Amino acid sequence: MQIYKKKFKDIWLKAAVLGSLWGSIEIIIGSFFHNIRLPMAGTILAVLGISLITAFGQTWKDKGLFWRAGLICAVMKSVSPSAILIGPMTGILFEALLFELAVFLFGRNILGYVLGAVFALYSVVIHKVMALIIIYGFDLVRITENFYFFIIKQLNIENLSFIQAFFTMSSIYILLGLIASAVGIIIGKKAVTSRQAYINNAEITLSKNKDVVSPGGNNSSLIMLFAHLIFIILVLTLTNMFSLALAFGLTLLYSIFAIIKYKRPLRYFKRPWFWIQIFLFIVISALFYDGFNKETYFTSEGIAAGLKMGVRAVLIVIGFSAVSSELRNPLIKVLLYRRGFWQFYIALSLAFSVLPHLIKNSARPKKILKSPLKFLVGNIYDAELILEEFKKKKIYTEVIIITGKKQGGKTTYVQSLIEILQNKGYTVKGFSAKGKFKDNVHSEFYISDIQTDESIMICNTEGTEDQKRIGRFYFNEEGLNFGKNILKPEKLGQTDFVVIDEIGPFELKGRGWTESIEKLLEHDDYKMIWVVREKLVYDILRRFGITKGIIVDIKKYLPEDIIDELTKFMHP
Repeated sequence: MQIYKKKFKDIWLKAAVLGSLWGSIEIIIGSFFHNIRLPMAGTILAVLGISLITAFGQTWKDKGLFWRAGLICAVMKSVSPSAILIGPMTGILFEALLFELAVFLFGRNILGYVLGAVFALYSVVIHKVMALIIIYGFDLVRITENFYFFIIKQLNIENLSFIQAFFTMSSIYILLGLIASAVGIIIGKKAVTSRQAYINNAEITLSKNKDVVSPGGNNSSLIMLFAHLIFIILVLTLTNMFSLALAFGLTLLYSIFAIIKYKRPLRYFKRPWFWIQIFLFIVISALFYDGFNKETYFTSEGIAAGLKMGVRAVLIVIGFSAVSSELRNPLIKVLLYRRGFWQFYIALSLAFSVLPHLIKNSARPKKILKSPLKFLVGNIYDAELILEEFKKKKIYTEVIIITGKKQGGKTTYVQSLIEILQNKGYTVKGFSAKGKFKDNVHSEFYISDIQTDESIMICNTEGTEDQKRIGRFYFNEEGLNFGKNILKPEKLGQTDFVVIDEIGPFELKGRGWTESIEKLLEHDDYKMIWVVREKLVYDILRRFGITKGIIVDIKKYLPEDIIDELTKFMHP
């Protein structure tokens, strides 16, 4: 038997705390700014966020804390109505990475925090420039430069170069970085010295969440994700190489498709500012693409460049909105689990679990903006209480895996194991799967309720097109509902072991027994026995965030040989 263990690091708990507090600022105040259409809203949020993480640097000294918190905050920002993939989410992560880099290079001292804040705030400028270039292309740089030369000529300050002017105008972000670092250092020191006197009467409550990454339904697809990316690149290439009319036609058809399939991109088309911005770029391009010409004013090259930028803007905004929908595919989660990101998903779930409490008990946005220092100090005080609640929450999930080759006798093995457990006085519920053969291969599977012995067909090889299909098998909706009903906590009641035979490709895609398993994992008192094909064992463990378990290879151990280990598992 193999004992499977994964250690959850405390730094991810702290990152969940800091990320949730940072995320609550982005969501509460960010939504307020979004509703009132406040200019430079992202910059103000960045100042508050960087002040917060600078303050936490005085109390929590863990290396790598800031980029982890930024990653969690960036994903949490996706619940905000103002978030798009290439906007605030990437901006937050960029800020966190630069702050972490500065602290790593210069140390956890005043210099490190000041430079970290300056880098992070100046990243707002870099991020905005990068976003505009991605949306409108490099023609935007040429037009902006020509427009700048026209302005300085009118003001008679032609000795100031475009690059000098850019850095001079953007130096305000350096000043904001200095302010953010000073505020954070002061708040952090104040929190350290006065923490003992702080009394919080609000009880920290954590809500239960479903999988925060994989949504319900089957609307996402890895094929569609790559198709969107390939199509965006293809149309951008055609725009540069061939006619603008062809690019316009393809973009129009693509936009119609994306709106029908996802609905979400339609909100961009409903925003007047989106179209006003594109119109202004076309006009400015027509005027300044080749430098301002008093004789003709508008040039055909400038108009063509402006129209090209408009088509590109529509394509990028609509395309990345569609990509952001497809990134919710459950298989993305599985792939990241394989690369060691399982701790991130657990931390993210914890951060989302405290978010309703933070939103409910937080001051209103206007009050926060009137007394930001008081608000940030309160966040640091609350952090320790939230951390203690996270530590109390059941992070380690345990299961018993019965594994073997396909058609290797796993169901027969688990049935023998069930009989032995029942003879020893343990209660066992759940279901087992029995197969029928045709031409020496499985053609049908039936699941049988262990408690009542009632059975129903769940899948066969001769289904209909309207049924869900995995590999050769068509799945019967009535059979799936039968199994889900067996696994309901209210149906299971008090039991020692819950058997699920089996878990496989269906669950890796977020379907099948996925929802039932996730609900059962929220209960501490259920010890589950899963039947899993040997090639899928570690994918399944990662998919459900299992941190401890026993893996039993049916070729190496008889059912009676593992009873003692299972008993220890019941009473550690």
